[in-house]
Amino acid sequence: MKEGIVMNLFLAAAGGPYDVMFLLSVMILAGMFIGRFTEKFNIPNITGYIFVGLIVGAGLVLTDRINLLDAFTVMTSIALGFISFSIGLELSFKKIARRRNEVIIVTIVQALAAFLFTAVGLWIFNLPLHIALVLGAIAIATEPGPILLITKKYRTKGALTDTLVPLHGVEDAFAIIIFGVVLSYAVAVNNNVSMTFMDILEGPIYELLFSVVIAFTIGVVFTQIIKRLDYDDAEKDLVVFVTAFVAILMSIAIANRGFEFLGAHVHLSPVLLPMGVGITFANLSSRTAKHETEHVIDQFSPPIMIAFFTMVGAEIVILIATESADTGYIAILIASAVYIAFRTAGKIWGSWFGAKLAKSDKAIQKYLGFCLIPQAQAAIGLAFYARTQLGHTYYGNLLLMVVLVGTVFYEFVGPMAVKRSLVQCNETDDSGNCVVKDLK
Repeated sequence: MKEGIVMNLFLAAAGGPYDVMFLLSVMILAGMFIGRFTEKFNIPNITGYIFVGLIVGAGLVLTDRINLLDAFTVMTSIALGFISFSIGLELSFKKIARRRNEVIIVTIVQALAAFLFTAVGLWIFNLPLHIALVLGAIAIATEPGPILLITKKYRTKGALTDTLVPLHGVEDAFAIIIFGVVLSYAVAVNNNVSMTFMDILEGPIYELLFSVVIAFTIGVVFTQIIKRLDYDDAEKDLVVFVTAFVAILMSIAIANRGFEFLGAHVHLSPVLLPMGVGITFANLSSRTAKHETEHVIDQFSPPIMIAFFTMVGAEIVILIATESADTGYIAILIASAVYIAFRTAGKIWGSWFGAKLAKSDKAIQKYLGFCLIPQAQAAIGLAFYARTQLGHTYYGNLLLMVVLVGTVFYEFVGPMAVKRSLVQCNETDDSGNCVVKDLK
């Protein structure tokens, strides 16, 4: 994205920032009602949120107000941090101890399958190997938002849910390593320079190590503050919320800003870092403190969720409209179709095979792959970072466009696949008003 867009946004004509505020409030309200409407047809409300975002994005492109994009990017980063933190709160090591080996096996197998299927498929369809490998690494990423929203909304319980929720922490760590390695290789090929094996490993090792260490540090501080809270205090909920809010914002800021270490810029994970804060708190705090924090975050999360998915929809439309001109629409559509087909096949087959190896329940073998289809902001962030590292070359732009077009498909199909899978496994609560079928 062009430098100075953020500055122009806030130094533009009077009322610019307030235009963003007004537009966001309209998107949230419209998203809520459209989401409620889509649910009447047994379609997840997330689909309605994204639809609103696509309409708003098209309107912004037509009215030449695309300078709002950077404001959306910042706000979606904050929302993604809240989502990741909430998933981290669900990851109690005691609770998942008996499924630890199963989760690790299934996660690694399905991630490798998605990576290899996608990379080989794109390479066969004449994409350069280094670009195909980067897209294969991005294919590993699964969007946590739809999974968190649907599992909480329908209060799902069962083997599939117990595997699905903790899977994200392992998957994100694995994705960091694979993405970092192949991107370093791709940059070396792109710039026609040689790199040692340690040069290639340095980036992902730093990213994973510092994401974990910083997340643990913030989580410990957060835990100590909540631990000293008097639960008879009338402002207990306020203290819990403000402390959690600061911990999440701090992790988001550090993750997206990065820092210099031994002459290298360390790029941190915007998903793993806030998730790690949540995991640390969930496993070091008392059961009461964890329950209170979850309760407060859940009370605040609905507008954040709606804002996130509507802004992602708008962001995708704006990016496709502004970034695709120099790439060629036919090339984008063909590569996107291959990416979607092979990533989906890799997720479904890899989850089935991994669950077979781990001797998981039938429900996990049959349906886990469909629950891993959603993909959005995390993948877009990786694609932007890859495009920046590769330069604004033809293949750098094509890589970004493929992920964006794929995201449109995955954000419509993914939530429906997650919901249907959980319904078929009989893991939804009766209050979800779902038609439940027994698993054969």
